[in-house]
Amino acid sequence: MRRTASVLAALVVWCSVASAFAFGPEGHQAVGAIADQLLAPRAAEEVKTRLGMPLRVAATWADCAKDVRRQPNGSFKYLPNPAFHDACKEFETMAGRARMEDYVKRNFRQCPQGTDSEPCHKIYHFAEIAIQNDRYDRSLAGTSNVDIVSAIDAAVAFLQKKPVIGPVRIKDDAEAILMLAHLVGDLHQPLHVGAVYLDGQDHEINPGKKADPRTETRGGNLVQDGSTNLHADWDEIPRTIDPAKISEDMMKSARTFVEKVDSPPGRAEAWANDTLLAAKAAFKGVSFTHADAAKGHWKAHFDDRHAYFTAKDDLQRKQLAKAGARLASLLNAIWP
Repeated sequence: MRRTASVLAALVVWCSVASAFAFGPEGHQAVGAIADQLLAPRAAEEVKTRLGMPLRVAATWADCAKDVRRQPNGSFKYLPNPAFHDACKEFETMAGRARMEDYVKRNFRQCPQGTDSEPCHKIYHFAEIAIQNDRYDRSLAGTSNVDIVSAIDAAVAFLQKKPVIGPVRIKDDAEAILMLAHLVGDLHQPLHVGAVYLDGQDHEINPGKKADPRTETRGGNLVQDGSTNLHADWDEIPRTIDPAKISEDMMKSARTFVEKVDSPPGRAEAWANDTLLAAKAAFKGVSFTHADAAKGHWKAHFDDRHAYFTAKDDLQRKQLAKAGARLASLLNAIWP
């Protein structure tokens, strides 16, 4: 684990936030729906046999599992968040609840930094690489052996019947597919990979291998934008995207991102590098000033708000298409 104590302290705050879906549940379902259409016959059959549900449905599972809470007696219980019930109801059978509870129990405190307020499995959803960097590098602040790249690599290794390196604990193939269906989507949400660190004068800085928690914006969660925050802005996808009926234009875009994956291990890092470029664009045209409000440490100011959010919608469509195509490409490579 190459992460400083200061960054870990910041992560405690990050992971104690209530469940939130990168791209929103509709975004994850769109990623899964795109992948469903791009699976090769064998991969489609393997997913059906091992998982028993479409990737569109499976794509929200890892976030639904965030609603499993450790009880005072040490047990784990799924306590659903009403705001996300529609996206989680498929998993709320007796067996489904038991699976989520078991997953969280196995992936709760095995990380070196695991604490009651920082469940390990929540860290699987992101990295926080300063946007001044050009590549994902495990020596950088905001990365670890339980970040999103590491968690995806673990799920891929499990499905390939190879040793899982690191503390990620996976029970069976179904669980590995559930993780990939969600985490590949997270990997393409720009603020789940790239981050802005701000000093005491509200200037963007590159913390390198170490980060002072006072500079951490938690992927934009600590940057206010009116009644919401910058991360939430990027979680919300264009309302015209319907996971139940992916448009031909979006499928046409997705097909341009289908890859021949010769070696599944390592693809997550390459895709993180690509998303880091998208994160640079996501922070372009935004400046920051310090705020004392309880919901955030900084306020966002846009050079041209309308132009910014128009560009955001366009980039989100592209990232969703990429995520769906790459999820399918990955599974097609695992089961050629």
